Amino acid sequence: MESEPNLIDQLEDQIIDHPDADTKKALNESSIDETFQKRLNERAEQFANSSSQFDAGANGGTSEGNVSGYGPPGSNAIGLQFLITKTHLQYEYKDFEDLQKELSEWFAFNDFATLSGLGYLPEAFQNEIEKRSHDDRLINEKVIEILKSSVTTLEHGSTSDSLGNEELSDALDLLLYYSFGSYKSTDLEGQLKNISHHNKVLYDLDILKPILQWMKSFIDSRIAIDNEYDIVLESEESNDYEESQEDPEEVPYSIASNYFKILTLFYFILNTFLQCQSDVRFQNLRDNLISNDILSSIIEFIEHWKWNPNTNYRIRYLFLITWKLILIEMGDSSQMSKTDDFLLMKHNIKNKKGKDIPSSKLTCSPLDYFTFREDLMDKYPLYNDDKSKSPFKFKEFENAINLASQKDTESDSVSTKSNSSIDTNYDYFMAMNSQSNSLSNLLELPRPNKVHTVLSQLPVQTVHIATPVPSPPTTPSDYMSGGEKIRKLYHVNQGMPLIYPHSGENGEVQVPYSIKEADEILKNSIYESYSIKRLWDERQKFMIQERGNVNEYLENNNEKSNEEFEYDETLLNEYPEYKSEIKSLLRVESFYKTNICRFNSLIQVLMETIKSNKYDYNLNFAEMELNPETSCINQMVNDNLTKDESIAKIQFVIMQQLEVQKIKEITLKASSAILNLLLKWFKINHVLKFYYLNSLLFDQQYFNVLMEFISISINNTNLRRPKDSKDANESDSLSEYETLICQNKLMNPEITLPKLEFFHNCHELSYNGGYELINKIPLSKLPNEVDEHNINNVTITKANKSFCFILTNLLNVANKILIKNVSQRTFILNESKPSEYFKIILLNYDNDHLKIPILKILKKLIPYQGRKWKSINMDLISLIYLNLKLSLKDNWLSGRDLESDFNNSFDQEIALRSLLQFYNMRKYPDQMQSLGYQVSSDDIPILDLNHEDWY
Repeated sequence: MESEPNLIDQLEDQIIDHPDADTKKALNESSIDETFQKRLNERAEQFANSSSQFDAGANGGTSEGNVSGYGPPGSNAIGLQFLITKTHLQYEYKDFEDLQKELSEWFAFNDFATLSGLGYLPEAFQNEIEKRSHDDRLINEKVIEILKSSVTTLEHGSTSDSLGNEELSDALDLLLYYSFGSYKSTDLEGQLKNISHHNKVLYDLDILKPILQWMKSFIDSRIAIDNEYDIVLESEESNDYEESQEDPEEVPYSIASNYFKILTLFYFILNTFLQCQSDVRFQNLRDNLISNDILSSIIEFIEHWKWNPNTNYRIRYLFLITWKLILIEMGDSSQMSKTDDFLLMKHNIKNKKGKDIPSSKLTCSPLDYFTFREDLMDKYPLYNDDKSKSPFKFKEFENAINLASQKDTESDSVSTKSNSSIDTNYDYFMAMNSQSNSLSNLLELPRPNKVHTVLSQLPVQTVHIATPVPSPPTTPSDYMSGGEKIRKLYHVNQGMPLIYPHSGENGEVQVPYSIKEADEILKNSIYESYSIKRLWDERQKFMIQERGNVNEYLENNNEKSNEEFEYDETLLNEYPEYKSEIKSLLRVESFYKTNICRFNSLIQVLMETIKSNKYDYNLNFAEMELNPETSCINQMVNDNLTKDESIAKIQFVIMQQLEVQKIKEITLKASSAILNLLLKWFKINHVLKFYYLNSLLFDQQYFNVLMEFISISINNTNLRRPKDSKDANESDSLSEYETLICQNKLMNPEITLPKLEFFHNCHELSYNGGYELINKIPLSKLPNEVDEHNINNVTITKANKSFCFILTNLLNVANKILIKNVSQRTFILNESKPSEYFKIILLNYDNDHLKIPILKILKKLIPYQGRKWKSINMDLISLIYLNLKLSLKDNWLSGRDLESDFNNSFDQEIALRSLLQFYNMRKYPDQMQSLGYQVSSDDIPILDLNHEDWY
């Protein structure tokens, strides 16, 4: 027994419960912690020695006293090298792809018919373009003159009466040929360079102005025509109208053709400047787009399309343009980071990611600290140390309370204490939650031990815990002689005050040093957030409005009270070095203000793009027929002429069906990016804007749609090869789980159809290669590498990058919908049982962009799982501890008041909606009125209870 390693429980029993002679000697020389750590180090050294002996045996060597090289000396264990396999997904998230991929995703095969006129341009123009060498980027005067004339024609044709002008169509053909990079005179690489250069030349010719005017004219005219048609249909003369007027769904071909050409030209210009944001013209483009606000016009048109669907409106293309407009006008991820740093500086935030607190230091929120302070005061009610209170103050709350008290001095519902009595954030925050019945208290509710459902039900101790009790006599431990160790649990009501506090020299009440130390640690680890400050500021206004002391809906009362969180153009003069970041904030504000009444329709349309991706087309059938060696038509047709014609027709039909699947995926890319970007920017601008948008997503059952999408993307027979198929690279003994993880939407190659792509048709290239739609290489056969820790690392290099982008966005959106302290949303997601699919992704496709949002979601779900689930999924719990930043007051694994969360879940959601309605009505009353909300200023009528009608 002495030669075998000691277990942790044995070490605990030897040191704490029944120390032997050697342990007593060690305890006398050092502390318990040092002795326990020394024994742990000895145990670790034993593991290291065993590992070295194991490696020697695995490499064919022998260790002293051990022939096999494994196990302790003298043992005969067989040396086998057990490896841990980790599968890494090689994927890096980007806000947008390179120019070639972005432009290729714009076109469908049927679009080439609309662009067929580009090949019949004036030869003089084509010859002038072809005369230029690839190295010389200068444009001669004749080309500039022709381009200027076309831009002028476009500007004159932007009126509603000239949308289908034939002269306008010819000018657009010429401009598109030039915007496409003169594809007939150069190769692919040269064409991409020409596209970047030519679109900048077109922008310098001020082509953006007529493009925006034409788009607005088309949108306004189509909305007016559809609305007029709907009104007339409802009238008595609807039959006469239907006979005399054309169907509004039938857009004239000339107008529809010009509409697509305008969108294409606009899209090429946007992507060109998006790839080179350092260009001096990028900021000018951004300012022009913001001033014209074409983004709001497109959102309005999407809402109109929802109620008046029309294929000629090309909504898919509007999604792609909206995505790019958000990236340009508001900014990408790098711009978000810069704007976040600006807000931290402006509001003097001590953030957990800031310079004041190192990234390796554990932190806690102000609410966590308030809860700890409340527990401290409950335990030691006579203790009052002003130095231990939180140093943070919110002057906004003091001003609000003073203003309320001045308006109504007789009100008892609002605390009217002086500023000296409300001297810390802790004091008046706890007063808000303990002395008021505001709905908003449910959003930021401190839960000390005295209100915990389980702890409050403990019986009152007959003997106080502080009463001296003699220690029980020591008895021999049955565990050391082979018996089971008995662990004793002591449940103590932590909300019960300690009635025997220590007294200092001056009669002051003292607390144990450990409690003071804990208070100091938490106080110095508090992090702030401008989102929390904004939320609390709005809560204070909401509470004042609840009491009726001040009408917060009046603009005169809001001008001075909300200066810190209002962003206007005066900031440009105050912070000239942050001009770009301030413009992003102002753009988000103007976009939210203009389109708040359209967000619900926008969310519904974007959700439909997720639902439409059913992946119900069999990829195995398509792959077999597109490849000549596996095509069934080769075996059925003998005549060569008929055979070639039949193969061409069948392949064309299959490729069109595959193109539909590809277009759906591209549309979902744009939709997921729009949702993710808007949520991020709204949170930066104001947390309640962020809450409003994700509440709309929650109302549209986003969680159910997401889990159904993940299910059909991973577990779908249409994405797999049949079990009876034979392939040289595929094992015949592949299990069902191995098939599940290697043949799904994530692992299957992205659908590529070279014969239908834009750049392929530009150069009329021939393609004779094979088509691969289903992954045939199992994860176990991918190249691997064993590192120094004996971990077998497998790297996935070929994966569907577009699906990775989509899944990353959708998972981040789901995590954002799960708002802290609003548990009803967590319960809804928990009902769909997402952990199984999340576990498949985490264990088989290790990638930070997919792993981090999943772990954040699981961290919010785990408190509401049972013990059996936790015991089975300890690997997921370990991943959360290893990959997410911990907090000093983490209670997600244990310690949550689950009964209280369940009972308050609906109330929390109602409180959130009430606060959102108050915020939107206070700041955007005109826009909310279109949704049916308005502020009533009428007095409450006096009811006569003695009136005879009551009886």
